[in-house]
Amino acid sequence: MTRLRAEGLTLGYDGRTVVPNLDVTVLDRKMTAIVGANACGKSTLLRGLARLLPPKDGAVYLDGRSLADLSTLDVAKVLGLLPQTPVAPDGITVADLVSRGRYPHQGWFRRWTAGDHDAVARALEATGTADLVDRPIRELSGGQRQRVWVAMALAQDTDLLLLDEPTTFLDINHQVELLRLLRALNAESGKTIVAVLHDLNLACRFCDHIIAMADGAIVAEGPPAEVVTAALVEKVFGMACLIVPDPVAGTPMVVPA
Repeated sequence: MTRLRAEGLTLGYDGRTVVPNLDVTVLDRKMTAIVGANACGKSTLLRGLARLLPPKDGAVYLDGRSLADLSTLDVAKVLGLLPQTPVAPDGITVADLVSRGRYPHQGWFRRWTAGDHDAVARALEATGTADLVDRPIRELSGGQRQRVWVAMALAQDTDLLLLDEPTTFLDINHQVELLRLLRALNAESGKTIVAVLHDLNLACRFCDHIIAMADGAIVAEGPPAEVVTAALVEKVFGMACLIVPDPVAGTPMVVPA
């Protein structure tokens, strides 16, 4: 059974429809990138899949059950989320924020276990933020803060991970490091990962599956080698380009014409 899917999903804000009547299937144990121009509906779709945005019509299903029928705790045990603009409470430190990723796995009395400690330590180490644990979030740079939010999502240790623009604020080195980390989590732990990404070349290099959107609709989806063409880039981004093999990975690489 496909763990996460949507049928007839319609999403929007204040009476305005952004994503109309969309069917989406998230491929299990794969890494998927949602790509497209600004304001095409990428983040709206991810918010709908994560139950942050209630559908105007249609439904999202997790393990065959409507997300609307599941408790927040049950969803949080299976589905981790990094939203586009997360907000931290005033004065909270890195250690406290990342530790909050363990809340869905703790009992009624919030007992801290060795497993919780290990999960947080792994997340901090993986994101290169272990040396920041005592720092208040407000004192961090944008890039450091983004890596800490990713660490919190990783500490949640879910089978499904949804990330809305996780490379925002990161320099190119940290962008590549983060995507390598996500790729390793997918390959080694079988995690299903869906990320909204702006860099099409990085999406092609690191992801198994591409969902390309325009005007709230999915215009193409499939393996990068099959769907990323000059015609698609022109249609989605309005940019003339050449598609050449990435000299390192052999995946499609977009070169503006």
